[in-house]
Amino acid sequence: MIERAVAFGAGGSLVGVLTEPDPAHSVPGAPAALMWNVGIQHRVGPYRVQVDLARELARRGFTSLRFDLSGMGDSEVRQDHRTDQERALDDVREAMALLEKRRSIGRFLPIGFCSSVDSVHAISLADERIVAACFIEGYAYRTRGFWLHYPLRTLDWMRWKRRIVRKLPMWISSVASAPQAVDAVAQDRDGQPPITLATVFARQYPSRAQFGFDVHRMAARGARLLFIYVGGDTDFNYQGQFEETIGGIRESESIEVTYYGGADHTFFRPADRRRAVLCVADWATRTFAGAKSSTADGARSRPEMSLYPDMDA
Repeated sequence: MIERAVAFGAGGSLVGVLTEPDPAHSVPGAPAALMWNVGIQHRVGPYRVQVDLARELARRGFTSLRFDLSGMGDSEVRQDHRTDQERALDDVREAMALLEKRRSIGRFLPIGFCSSVDSVHAISLADERIVAACFIEGYAYRTRGFWLHYPLRTLDWMRWKRRIVRKLPMWISSVASAPQAVDAVAQDRDGQPPITLATVFARQYPSRAQFGFDVHRMAARGARLLFIYVGGDTDFNYQGQFEETIGGIRESESIEVTYYGGADHTFFRPADRRRAVLCVADWATRTFAGAKSSTADGARSRPEMSLYPDMDA
């Protein structure tokens, strides 16, 4: 495996890390994986999961490029008046151009995680060089089945354990800083309204109908799609929810769905992150190298849809 920092785009304004396999073990004709920022995080991803994924893919013979979008991490700000989404798509195309020019790779596999799914979804619809795409904790819609399963959340002791582990430090910190918080509120009342996470990280989901149409459109042109969802305090809570969301999934052999009911949104636990990394790497290997999964539960349960049972069960 070889890793090197690269600068690309206009004036070398974009910065990333190119991870390549040993030439003797590279998969002929395999697409290059592309990963970029999740929210405002650096290109490493939550808990460095994208670093782990890039290296695991390299061990399987795949090239990948992890990079920072304009104005994030080590990349410079674009001096224009375009929207964040438009800039992101331009940056992704610059990454694709880099790999086409330097490595003669003309097929790509973008991997989105949470907010970066927005750009993966858009580029996968717009560019036929995208032959596969992975959506980790992407768009989820509360279906009838979701609400039928919702009461079961109160019986899941792992959910309560995760919540306590994650929230306890914040609760302790909030109690210690209560006087300062009161002062801050008073200042906000005298000035502008306080800025909240909702205003900073506002996202627009496609409608459920539009999402289903887009997924079928990607699959119809032959793109291979992997969707990974978790059940910890999310809008996804049972294995069949994706199929209920878009309908007609049995008509396509291009779509695979994985559900980890015991994992949380950011794969906080190392074991959950490792499972997700292996899931993506196994799927890429099966799809483009014709090899079997490395995990015991990687076999397809039916030809048109691979269902990974919750490993915490």
